[in-house]
Amino acid sequence: MKVLLVDNLVMPEEGSLDLLDVHPHLGLLSLAAVATADGHTVQIYDPKRLIKWGRLSYDSTLYERAALELLAERPDTVGFTALGCSFLFALNVAALLKRYEPDLPILLGGPHATMLHRQILARFSQFDVIVRHEADEIFPDVLAKLEQRNFDGIPGLSWRGARGLEPHFNPGSPKVEDLDRLPIVDYDLYPIADLDLDLLRIEAGRGCPFMCTFCSTASFFQRSFRLKSAPRLVTELDRLHERYGFSDFKLDHDLFTVNKRKILEFCEEVKGRGYRWRASARVDCVDAELLKKMSEAGCVGLYFGIETGSERMQQIAKKRLDLSLVEPTLAVAHELGIETTASFITGYPEELEQDQADTLDLLGRCFGPSCLPQLHMLAPEPGTPLFEEFGDRLEYDGYAGPYNAFLVGADDERLVNEHRDIFSTYHYYPAALPRDQYIFAVEAIDVLRRVGPLVLRYFLKVYNGQLSKLVCALRLWAGDKGMTGRPDSALVEDYVSCTFGPRHHLTSLFRHALWAHAARSQQRLLQELPELPAANFDPRQPCQLGSHVNVLSDVHDCNLLVERMDVHQASSTCVRCEWSQPAG
Repeated sequence: MKVLLVDNLVMPEEGSLDLLDVHPHLGLLSLAAVATADGHTVQIYDPKRLIKWGRLSYDSTLYERAALELLAERPDTVGFTALGCSFLFALNVAALLKRYEPDLPILLGGPHATMLHRQILARFSQFDVIVRHEADEIFPDVLAKLEQRNFDGIPGLSWRGARGLEPHFNPGSPKVEDLDRLPIVDYDLYPIADLDLDLLRIEAGRGCPFMCTFCSTASFFQRSFRLKSAPRLVTELDRLHERYGFSDFKLDHDLFTVNKRKILEFCEEVKGRGYRWRASARVDCVDAELLKKMSEAGCVGLYFGIETGSERMQQIAKKRLDLSLVEPTLAVAHELGIETTASFITGYPEELEQDQADTLDLLGRCFGPSCLPQLHMLAPEPGTPLFEEFGDRLEYDGYAGPYNAFLVGADDERLVNEHRDIFSTYHYYPAALPRDQYIFAVEAIDVLRRVGPLVLRYFLKVYNGQLSKLVCALRLWAGDKGMTGRPDSALVEDYVSCTFGPRHHLTSLFRHALWAHAARSQQRLLQELPELPAANFDPRQPCQLGSHVNVLSDVHDCNLLVERMDVHQASSTCVRCEWSQPAG
């Protein structure tokens, strides 16, 4: 049987199609491995790569073109995986496949389908089978029974019989207890050499034992923490290194460091191979000793989900971190040469003014030479305690998280609004603060991150080191000026200039940093353009700067200012009073 698996269409955090994430989908690779071992032929179709490369247009023609490309491969079955933010693509393309080939079996899996399998089967006839939870071990049985369309006895399946009969819901929640028993995946299903990746991701394990109210990971993996054995993990790294030449890896696991003994075993196994690797952790699931062992074994990056800087919200959200561990843990990681990301969320239904201020202040203190914090808007996720409590109150204002697929089809916005539970990530929970206040904070942090940690921490001295005061002042200033819309680089630059004066060195620093960030972004785009032939240069003729070149005039020597910044960071001098004139 020829099986065609379709990757997610998830937008990148930065919103640019040039930055679409084209890393191989590890879940699809695992399904492909078990199907191939059972004698099937498998292909993976990745719309993100085709959009990034210009083969698919991200417009109203997207669904039709994708469906025709899939049908051109003449598959015996097509399987979609979907997150909430990417379900529009799966839904629309599957509907077209059914219109053109009514007898083609359409499968669906993944976290979103698991949580909403009943609603999806009841409302959308294009899906024949939904595989709930972890499909790896039952997938061969599903394929074997596709022809007769009778799946009795296969656990964790939601399906409709031939001719669209009433849906059936088989009991059971499939789970792979021993991940080492799964076949090693074949990355050749993706054109690795053409993807321009700086690292490869491998699946290190599954599951999270914690109970955060906003996260569906625990529900999907049934709160079962599992980790591949150290020999198995290192075998996969070795194979990828030998096959593709990669030495940089991301060990995919929502919470890699829960079992300290297993991590120490992995560190001993991988040490000395010259690999550089990254993982995700909690600050209460690492300590100085473990971080040192990880660093010695090649760990160069850790992602920490902090989620909120408010002690009250830590308890309400059931994250239950000891916030006093955050800064010391980041400091130890920095000393060991491990780069870190500290991720925060705002927009919780119960989040008050002081809660958000606490989050912003802790986020501000996390900024450092090797830590770049993030602030995200809370996304309503089915299968979470928050959704169970507040899911019937969802509202829509057109603003959503950065990962949501674009609304490009004629019916996309109608679908999003008519099926709020299924497209919940496009909506929001009404909360204690005005919606705009949450949005402003998220967008302001996104802009302020662009100036870099050194400049921002120096700048925060004006606000007694409290990022919340800066964000509040920026929001009130924009309101007083009658500025509507989201904060952007121009608004922040105007605020600094109006607050401190156009000739203050802080204004120069912000202008320089924001323009440099824009230039780097533009340079990435220019690198995608074909190389132009060298022009003949005549020194007697006047020259004109290209449209991509920006000239900053009337600014301080910002490089010199940055060199002296460490001295200022260590002092208690208020930078508001340190006036000096630009150098030209």
